[in-house]
Parts: sequence; structure tokens; C-alpha cells
Amino acid sequence: MRDLVLEAEVGVYESEKGKRQRLRLNLELECVDTIATAGDRLENVFCYHTLVKSIEAILAEGHVNLIETVADRIARHGLEDRRVLATRITVEKLDVIDQAASVGVTVERRRQ
Repeated sequence: MRDLVLEAEVGVYESEKGKRQRLRLNLELECVDTIATAGDRLENVFCYHTLVKSIEAILAEGHVNLIETVADRIARHGLEDRRVLATRITVEKLDVIDQAASVGVTVERRRQ
């Protein structure tokens, strides 16, 4: 998923608390190969609409200090689906530094 923009309460500074900020998320999920057995049916593959709803729910849980924490929560949530082998999540704050398009972090997690 590329360039998903959502809002969240995130930040360590007092000026960031109690207000929502725009985040851009980019996600890569490495999944087991289910194409041959999917039968062209949605319930047999990983659903990106469900993923977006899950991310929205994670962001709605309340204020988080670090975008690293946001990225980690999303990455670990992706691994809860048995078909997902690995996740790579980039979370960027879009409106923090005037001279930069964004500031962000990338987190990778793999099923153990």
C-alpha cells in the first residue's frame, strides 16, 4: 500500500499533544503464495481494505509519543494474519519541519 494518509495524535512535544497530525504510511507485506489456491475469492487472500480499517483502529486508540511506536504496532498487527510472513512499514509525519517533505521511520518485522 502506498501513500496512505491518515491523521493521528502523535508526538512528544506539548505543542503536538491534544491535536491530530497527518501521517503518510507505506506498507509492504510478504505473504504466503495463495494465488494458486485462492480461487479468485477475496476471503482466500489478504484484504487491503481490512488492513486500512485495522490501521485506523490502531491510530484511534489514543495519543502515542513516537512514530516508531505507531510503526511497530502496525507491523506487529500485520503478522497476526497467518498468511503474512513479514511486514515493512514506513510512517512519516508530513507537517513537522517546514524545510522537509516529511520525517519518518521504517520498521520491519518477520514471523519467528
